[in-house]
Amino acid sequence: MSFNNFADSVNKKLQELSSQVSQRAQDAQLDKKFRDLSSAVSQKTQDLTTQLPSFAQSTQRLVQEKLGQVTDISQLPQEYVELENKIDRIRLVYENFLKVTQVYENESYDYPNNVRDSVNEFSSVVAGKLHDLSRATSTNEAQSVLIAPGPHKDPKTLNYALSKVALTSSEYLNKSVGGDDSEASTALLKYSDVQAKIAQARLQQDTLIQTRFNKKLRDILANDLNEAQKARKNVEHKRLQYDIARSYLANAKPEKEASLRVQMESLEDEFAQATDDAVVVMQKVAGSSELLKELRELVAAQADYHKQSSELLSEFLPQLESA
Repeated sequence: MSFNNFADSVNKKLQELSSQVSQRAQDAQLDKKFRDLSSAVSQKTQDLTTQLPSFAQSTQRLVQEKLGQVTDISQLPQEYVELENKIDRIRLVYENFLKVTQVYENESYDYPNNVRDSVNEFSSVVAGKLHDLSRATSTNEAQSVLIAPGPHKDPKTLNYALSKVALTSSEYLNKSVGGDDSEASTALLKYSDVQAKIAQARLQQDTLIQTRFNKKLRDILANDLNEAQKARKNVEHKRLQYDIARSYLANAKPEKEASLRVQMESLEDEFAQATDDAVVVMQKVAGSSELLKELRELVAAQADYHKQSSELLSEFLPQLESA
């Protein structure tokens, strides 16, 4: 073997050895990075267990409690539980009343279903508009006709329906030829007036119930009872966090016990404070509830309406009995 060939062989071996050493150094460096990363992830995972329980953890805990998978649940004071039940009863009463009394916000709640006069009224309005348009002599007059408000429409109530049918019947009888219907026509005209006045009294009753009863109940539900509900939700949130922290501590490694205990005690204080705050709010709401006062407003409006109705009908009835 020549010297040149020997030198080339040695040089090649040295290059291969250098490459292997470099690769091993890179592998060692990469391995160190992986170890460092794994250590960092492990440390981060441990740190997370000492942070406040997340919303997802609280939700999971609540579901487990509902399903009976967790039984170690912190109990609330008896005073708090009793106030919760009282607030729930108040809310239920108000909501159930509103389900019924909101009917007073619908003007036609007692209007006969078999009365269909909207088409006739619309046709009459259209016919009147067309007649007025035919007499218009300029574009401005025609525009005034189109934008002019329609005729006054009586409210859709039972009493107005009775008033209207009595008035129409009176006009029919008054137009009869050769008949002696004047007395009946006059009586129907008076009855129409009585029913129109009763209709006005009913609308007044409805307005009073809307403003003095329904609105008051809705305001209480939206403000006082809603505030109590928010306070109760905060108590539930703090209780879940506290119970999760207790669970962490019960299953903690010795080196983590100290930090987890501090966290648990802090959450216990927050839970207790939230409970005390909620008790104050619920006591205020329960103490300010004036259901009987609100009920008096409802009954007073109804009583006044029925009193006016009774007086109007009682005054009119003798005229029919003497006929």
